[in-house]
Amino acid sequence: MAELTEQRLGYGFGLLGGALIALAGLVSLSVGTAELLLGRPLVAIGAAGNAMVLFVVGGLAMFFAWLSRHDWSARPFASGVLLTLLAVVGWAIVGIDSSLLALIGSLFAFLAGVLFLIEPTRKAAAAVVSA
Repeated sequence: MAELTEQRLGYGFGLLGGALIALAGLVSLSVGTAELLLGRPLVAIGAAGNAMVLFVVGGLAMFFAWLSRHDWSARPFASGVLLTLLAVVGWAIVGIDSSLLALIGSLFAFLAGVLFLIEPTRKAAAAVVSA
């Protein structure tokens, strides 16, 4: 079995986090559709807007996790910073009591970003200590 490294684990967490955020967007879009059918168009517009933002944040999280495994595999720092920022944006959008799926997805994206930052931090600390 292949060795489980920080980058592989971060890749999985990033994909899982992005998928959960996108799933929360799908749930929000479904709620918006139900609200529209119940005759509350303003609530439906708010839910649809929230769903679009969640789709974008979830898609970006999955994209940067994918990049970290394929094109940016030699540069995990960039993926780590971007996934951490996306997690913070996800938390800011979702809030605490809005969507549990998006909150858990943002947590996984944050953990993925931290995992990608471990190796560059270790190299930087070794360079500082040896200097």
